[in-house]
Amino acid sequence: MGFGRGVWLRPVFARVFGILACGMLAGGNVACGTAWADPARFTILYAHSTTELEDVQGRGGIARLAALVRQERAAGGSVLVLHGGQALAPSVLSFYDQGAHVIDLLNGVGIDAMAALNREFHHGDDVLMTRAFEANFPIVVSNAVDRQTGKPLDGLEDRAMLNAGPLRVGVLAAAPARTGEITRSPRTDFLPPGPVLARKAKDLRDAGADLVVALTGDSGGTHRDVIASGAADIVLYQDRGRVVAVDYDGKTLNATVEPQAAWVLALDVTAEKVTKGGATRTVWSSGVRAIDTATVAPDTALDAQAKAYRARLDSMLGMQVGRLDAPIDTRREAVRASENAFANTVADALREAMEADVALINGGSFRGDRAYAAGTVWTRRDIQTEFPFHDTAVLIEVTGQQLRDALEFGFSGIEQLQGRFPHLSNARVAVDASRPPGQRVVALTVGGKPVEPLVRFRLATGSYLANGGDGYAMLSTAPRLVDDRDADFVSTILASRIARTGGFAPRLDGRLTVQR
Repeated sequence: MGFGRGVWLRPVFARVFGILACGMLAGGNVACGTAWADPARFTILYAHSTTELEDVQGRGGIARLAALVRQERAAGGSVLVLHGGQALAPSVLSFYDQGAHVIDLLNGVGIDAMAALNREFHHGDDVLMTRAFEANFPIVVSNAVDRQTGKPLDGLEDRAMLNAGPLRVGVLAAAPARTGEITRSPRTDFLPPGPVLARKAKDLRDAGADLVVALTGDSGGTHRDVIASGAADIVLYQDRGRVVAVDYDGKTLNATVEPQAAWVLALDVTAEKVTKGGATRTVWSSGVRAIDTATVAPDTALDAQAKAYRARLDSMLGMQVGRLDAPIDTRREAVRASENAFANTVADALREAMEADVALINGGSFRGDRAYAAGTVWTRRDIQTEFPFHDTAVLIEVTGQQLRDALEFGFSGIEQLQGRFPHLSNARVAVDASRPPGQRVVALTVGGKPVEPLVRFRLATGSYLANGGDGYAMLSTAPRLVDDRDADFVSTILASRIARTGGFAPRLDGRLTVQR
């Protein structure tokens, strides 16, 4: 999408809300809205998922986000910077410091409030509480409570009230209700977001909020639940599949923007209080801008800070992970035409980590294109060389027929050494490459049992294949049990497995035979 800086994306949105009758309210209090002499104006800047240390191809990154914030505030007027979360994982450096560097960098941006979504709980609830104490801004999650006390986790807030000129803006955040199932959060209960946000939005309005904003994500359709609850006037949500999207259903303005601050969403809000017939109500409208951060020079100080972390990361990549107790070969012809010992190890690690029935990865995942001798000491850099892509583990549900279709497709390009060549875990497959494509799988078992067309399996794979990459369209429509927002990189899973034992000996076991 070619949105330019400052382009108005949609007509102005308008809404009337929060009718407050002057007079006695519950508890004997008197509440009368104070009319402003002129309409109040402020801007909300929204970004999310800032896991990258630096920009990518001249766009995004925390240093550019900081420069944009400074630029918008220098223009005058009130600016609220809301971070949508999904920032503490996954990244290579976060594997080591559990997201501490992210908070350190965001402390220099000028964030007013940040959401804690499922990725913030990735390292565990105790770690998130530590990160919250390190932040110089409130980290908000409204539907997560300490199961011992029923209150917000230490250091986190269940709501925030921010000042924007004469306006008071309430901020809520909803983590997916299934966050507890997919993260290490033993002390946290995650409540259904809709009812919780509706109740807390009312509390905010009763406390004087003129406008309520909810931050959330699209995992498990959470953003739809939040919008349907009617709790917030504005819902800002994380959806990595879109550059920018804005909608207004007559009640709620909802919007998303591309991750990594490649684009930043700006809502230019105008509000005024109008008193009529003894009742005071707030009327607001908003213009919407999508700001391309390629037009913004990085903040010098934060850019230097990010580069220092990058240098530290380079040092970390030199860290030893484990010793190869057997030779492996990741050259093109070795991983795209036959069973491969290293591919077996990776598929097994992926299946075990995702607690799946079967795992499938493609030969094109391996990019080192070299042979390693037994006794080679692997470093983090070796793993990153083999897996340079941000391929995250995914757990999907497939039928036996879908699995067979995927394998038939994967084996259809053997002659051309296509990257779609599949490798499996907890499965055995016999392939006759002399037969026509689509008819090459002559035997297939999972867990020692023949695969029946209607039997369902929990299949672990990478996000690339799960999204239909390399032509695996048959996987893209499969129900997701754990999606790529909720698990580690495949490379991280492998590194963790190797590090546990200090060495590994990949081997062939006959799980894949190819007759030519």
